[in-house]
Amino acid sequence: MTAPVHDTIVLPCVVRISFFTCFILLFFLSTNARTQESPPISKEQVEADRAETASAPEQVTASDPGHQEEHPRLFWVVPTYSVTNSKLRSGLSAHEKFRIFAKNALDPFTVGYIAMDAGIGHANNDLSGYGQGTAGYAKRLGAGLANETSASFFRTYVFSSLLHQDPRYFRRGSGPFKNRLIYAMIRPLVTQKDSGGHAFNWSGLLGNIAASSLSNAYYPVGDRGLRPTFERVAFSIPSGVIDHLIDEFGPDLESRFLRKK
Repeated sequence: MTAPVHDTIVLPCVVRISFFTCFILLFFLSTNARTQESPPISKEQVEADRAETASAPEQVTASDPGHQEEHPRLFWVVPTYSVTNSKLRSGLSAHEKFRIFAKNALDPFTVGYIAMDAGIGHANNDLSGYGQGTAGYAKRLGAGLANETSASFFRTYVFSSLLHQDPRYFRRGSGPFKNRLIYAMIRPLVTQKDSGGHAFNWSGLLGNIAASSLSNAYYPVGDRGLRPTFERVAFSIPSGVIDHLIDEFGPDLESRFLRKK
């Protein structure tokens, strides 16, 4: 009996949700501890901080000539190639978008995460048409790599270049927690245009549809068709939300618990 297709697409969401739940719990615990320990800030200190901010040099973007934005790994492991801390909006060229896609697709963390996800799916007998044993795991691993590569290729490079949309996540990094939370949660639906301003994230949606449609070529027969295709597309939205929440709040937790700037 073929496993329901939603089992194969809910599992990655559950892994992301568990990971992010730990992030949020640590974030609140750290915030409460810092609130209790921090002494009140004087009015003179506030004025001095404002003066320092006003006199600080304007931040440059990764696409400025002669400048390459650094992308340190989150907790030394998670890549951040598609995340930017730049406050200035400057569109990427098609070549730069392809570089982001290639770095993400070839990163050891991406391959390791897919291998782990394939192992869990193998243990649960997801995509049961692939069978068990070494051959079954190899098929699940190959399908996972194909899914991730095609989705990133269509979203980050093809449609973002054709529609002139920026595939990066512009991290806020400061401000009220509620505002940052809402900002991160709507990013899968609202994106940045290369020319500035915001637009519906057509590149992300069309990229997910294209990748999910392509998976019908190598998924087992019971997991193909119109309904499974759009179920996978639907579940890609909450997965994107979780990824952006980690992009937004992950560096805060890293700086507080690992004392990194």
